[in-house]
Amino acid sequence: MITSVDTNALLALLYDDDYTDKSETELRRAYRDGRVVITSIVYAELSADGHFDSTSELDQFLEDFSIQVTEPSQEALFQAGEGFQRYSTRRPDGLQCAACGAKQTVQCEECSEDLAPRQHIAADFIIGGHATVDCDALVSFDTAFYETYFPSLTIYPESSAHD
Repeated sequence: MITSVDTNALLALLYDDDYTDKSETELRRAYRDGRVVITSIVYAELSADGHFDSTSELDQFLEDFSIQVTEPSQEALFQAGEGFQRYSTRRPDGLQCAACGAKQTVQCEECSEDLAPRQHIAADFIIGGHATVDCDALVSFDTAFYETYFPSLTIYPESSAHD
């Protein structure tokens, strides 16, 4: 079994947050079941976090956790693109006030096109496509996102009705 790991599960280990224990538990389970991998996108996101000062430090962290970097297949990248397209067409136009719920449209000063908030980016879809096509499962704490766009993907920790 090959388990892919999302950036958020590794950041939980680095910063000892609310997900640290769950991340450690799921990584232990993944090691017992087989290989643990990340895609190059996760590697880039970890390097962007600022926790590591060099490639060798990040590589040592991954080696300490027996995590290998693997590249997504073309099929995985294609699925990522399809998911991103579905997301882009579903994403609402404009902005909504968190306090009162009023919806507003804001236009670009340059071209007058309506602006929309960017929430998920293509990297999230590459992680999901890689885990779906090239791996058997994903460790992530963004379960709702991955269940929406990659419904056949096994995600750990498994969500429960009261999550």
